[in-house]
Formats: sequence, C-alpha cells, structure tokens
Amino acid sequence: MPVSIRQGTSPDGRRRELRRDLPLVHHGVGGDVTVGRLEVVFHDGLVQADLRDMRVGGLALLAVSFLLLGGATLLAVRHVVARPLGRLRESLLRNASVEARDPLVWRGRDELGEVVGAYNQLLAEIDQRARDMQQMASHDSLTGLPNRQLLEDRLGHAIAVAERQGRMIAVLFADIDNFKVVNDSLGHKQGDRLLAITAERMTAVMRGMDTIARWGGDEFVVVIENVASPGEASNVAEKLIEAVGGPIALHSSLLRLGVSIGISLYPQDGRDVTTLIKNADMALFEAKGRGRNTFHFFDQAMNARALKRLDTEVALRQAIPLGQLELHYQPKLRTRDGGLAGAEALLRWRRPGQGLVPPGEFIPQAEESDLIVAVGEWVLRAACAQIRAWQAAGLGDVPVAVNLSPRHFQNERDVDLIVEVVAAAGVSPSLIEIELTESTLMRDPEQAAALLRRLRDRGFAIAVDDFGSGYSNLSYLRRLPIRTLKIDRAFVADIGVGDEEDGAEIVRAIIAMARALGLDIVAEGVETEAQWRFLAACDCTMVQGYYLSRPLPVAEFEQMLRARAAASPGPVPRVAAALPAAVPG
Repeated sequence: MPVSIRQGTSPDGRRRELRRDLPLVHHGVGGDVTVGRLEVVFHDGLVQADLRDMRVGGLALLAVSFLLLGGATLLAVRHVVARPLGRLRESLLRNASVEARDPLVWRGRDELGEVVGAYNQLLAEIDQRARDMQQMASHDSLTGLPNRQLLEDRLGHAIAVAERQGRMIAVLFADIDNFKVVNDSLGHKQGDRLLAITAERMTAVMRGMDTIARWGGDEFVVVIENVASPGEASNVAEKLIEAVGGPIALHSSLLRLGVSIGISLYPQDGRDVTTLIKNADMALFEAKGRGRNTFHFFDQAMNARALKRLDTEVALRQAIPLGQLELHYQPKLRTRDGGLAGAEALLRWRRPGQGLVPPGEFIPQAEESDLIVAVGEWVLRAACAQIRAWQAAGLGDVPVAVNLSPRHFQNERDVDLIVEVVAAAGVSPSLIEIELTESTLMRDPEQAAALLRRLRDRGFAIAVDDFGSGYSNLSYLRRLPIRTLKIDRAFVADIGVGDEEDGAEIVRAIIAMARALGLDIVAEGVETEAQWRFLAACDCTMVQGYYLSRPLPVAEFEQMLRARAAASPGPVPRVAAALPAAVPG
C-alpha cells in the first residue's frame, strides 16, 4: 500500500511537522477492501523555538562576557604593562637628549622588572663609557695628567680670571734631560715607566689648584695661578728639579735625571695661551743651552734668537741637496819625524749670502734634530769620495778621521750602514777613523763596546775625541776596542801658560796612561811652538792644531800633499814651515 510522507511547518511557523498517511485495508476472502485512511502527524512541539531562543540568548551572553573580559584585560594591561612601558619610553627619550640619565624604579620581580633592570644596567654602562671617553679625550693615558687640550682650556680660564683680578700667572715648560738616551738604551717600556714616575714626582710638589699636564713626549707644562712674584715661580722650578733629580731604579739601574725648565709670566711675557706656552718653550731652550738641569725666564731677546734658529734649521735642511756643505781637512802630524799621519775631516757650511758658517752655529742645532743623521752620512760619503780622489791623483793613501754623532750608534743597523757606505765607495776601512766623544761611549759602555767591535773587526780605527772632558770609567776604557785617544784642547791650552802646570801634568798623565794601554795619542788644539815641543818631549804620538795648519779646503790640502811629496822629511821647524801659515781664530 502506498504511504505518503510530507514535511513542513505548522501554520504559525513555530513547529516542524512530519506527516504520514496510511490507508486502512481490510483483507477478506473476496479481496482487500479499503475501509479508510490514517494520518499521523509528528512534530517537535515548542522545543525548536526554545532552542533558538536559548541559542540567541547564549550568544548574546557570551558576547557580553567577551566584551567585559576584553575591557578588563585592556585595563589590566594598561595598568601593568602600558604605563611602565610609557615611563620607559619617556625615560629613553629624556636620557637620549640630556647628559644626566635617571634610572627607572621598578619594585616588581616579574619579567618587566628584568627589562627595567637590564635598562638601568645599560644606562650605567653608557655613563661609564662616557666618563672613560671624556677622560681619554682630556687626559694622557700614560701618566693620567691633563693633556694638551685640557691644559689650554684651563690656562685660558686662568688668564680670564687673572685679567679680571689683576693677578700674575706663571707657565713652566719642563723637559727631561737626555730622556732619549734612556729610552733608546733601556727600551720604550722602561721609558714609559720613567715618564710615569716623573709625573708622580712633579705632581707631588704642586698645589692642588695648579695644573700640571703632559705636553707630549718627555715635555710637561705647569700652570701656577695667583703668583705673587717671579721668585715664587723660580721656587717652584727648583722644587721640580729637586723632585725629578732623585734616584730612580729602572731595569737594574739606578738613574739620576735632570730636568730643564723655561718660565714665562702673564701678563708681561704674553696675554694669550699660545704666546705664553711658546715663550716658555723658548726659555726652556735657553735653559738647555746653559748646561741643562736648570731653569730660565723668558726675555724678549729670545724671540730674535728663536727666529734665527728656525731660519738656520730650514736653510740647513736644504744645504745637502743644494750642495752647500763641504769638508775641510786639518793635518795630523807625527811628533817623532814630522810626517803626515792623516787628517781630520771638519764640516763647513758655505751658506749663500753669509759665506762660511762656523760649525758651532749649526752643528749643535743639527744634533738636536734628526738632521745630524743625514749630515753625518753625507760627511762619511764625502770623506770616502775624497780619499778615492787623492788615490786617483797619485797622492797616496791619506787616513781620514770622521766625527760621528751618538745617533749613528744606536743599534747594529746604524753600524752596518757605516760599513755599507765605505764599502760602496771602494775605500779600505783602514783609512777611516771613527771619532766618538767620551760622553757618547760612557752613556752605555756595554752597547758601545759591542757596536765598536763590529767596526774594528771590519778594519776601522776607533778614536775617543775630547778625552778628559767627561768622566771616563778606566775599566770600561780598557775594554773598549779603541786605538787612539785625543786629548781635549782645554788641557793643551794650559801648557806653557804662566805658572799654571796643572794642564801640563794632566797631559803627561793621559799620555802615560795611553802608552800603558797600548793606545796612540793625539793632542788637538796645538797653537804654539812651546806646546808642540812639550808634546814631542812627552812622546805624544800625533798633534794637530793651528800652529801646524788650520783646516784646509780640498784644493789647499792637495797642494800641501803635493809639496810634502816633493820635499824630504826634515826637523819639526821645516815641517811647520812647509805648511800654510797658521791663522788662529
């Protein structure tokens, strides 16, 4: 039987219905007879509407709950996170724009507290780095003293105060004497330690209100404010000299240093920073020229001398490339027969417009700069070239003594350069005698002995110049590989002068000592016949001086060589007469 099924909603739309129509059939003998129909209606009643209403209400309630929870969360975040982060942001902006930086305060131990702690630590590191950079920018890293920039700032401020109050300021420019010798012999590390010790000693004798700064190298500048008189500045200078001069133990050596000081005063010596420091520096140069380890006040005459020194240095730097230097040769004679034993090469500067400049006017200045190295090398090359020229002219082998600076004996490379120059010229080292002053050898006898042995082993002769003018250690003198001693002219000058016999006795003692050590002896500065005869009687090996001959230009020295080659050796008077007339001065 067919069954009809229908779905739909009730007329009010609140229910869903399911209808089923079933026919009623009577099954009889004669067949099935439909007697009616049965309609069954299934529906959900009021459940659907209630569920819908409940669902809508639940969703509304859930939305309201979410809104309330989100608002509460936002308020909590604002209170717990946003506000501290806002303070952190304001602190960052403020600390980035000002020098003073304030740390954040956060008492919680949560994650935000860790952030604030890290931020405060970063601030502390930044402040420390800033202080370190400021210290490095204004102070010397080795001594801890103010550097040049800070010194100039403080001196400028002191000048402004002194100008308003009508007070005096003293500027002291100090330089450690012979610091380079210590630095080269003991090494830069010990040199740095020496500078630090010197800075400590100088600071210890200064007032707290005064400024002491490291100007550079081994130079220091002291600014003394409220100076009552120049005498007060000189008292401070004496205290500094005394403090620095105490014994210093360095590298198993006990050293005593000197310090030279130049002083300028405000307002009489300058009214600005640059002028005061410049004038104090000029006064320092004057102090060094007066024997070192002393002080000197600036005076206006120093300006002219400083300008002259500057002009001389500039011109001297051009003298070599312009061919203005030349060598003169002073003969050295043997006392036993008057024969020519050799010559000493003496440097001369033929400066355009000034003629022949005396060596005393430019050699000391060259010694104070790097010029002396180039000048010494030029002298050695020129002497070697002249020896070759005399050999080529048939005038024989003439030994030549060459004076070299201590700068040429600082290390093995310097000695090797001497050997290379002579070898390149094709000259036998036996014809070159290297003259060094007594003070040069005694600065570091061990090093001097090692370097001079290298020269001796290659055939060079070594002579000690101006012997007796320093403080030789005779035990070291015996160990040095020297061949000749040259008696200082000051002792020779005393021979035969009035009733003074000290000079003559010293000369006798030096000659006797040299003979005992197996050394040749040369007396320089012989200017009278009495001195000549005295030295000959004492068996002095060789002599040189204006009595025998002044230093001669190359042409005149060659003329003398040719004249002596043509003449027979004779007694001393004939030897003296055969030479050009002496021209003392």
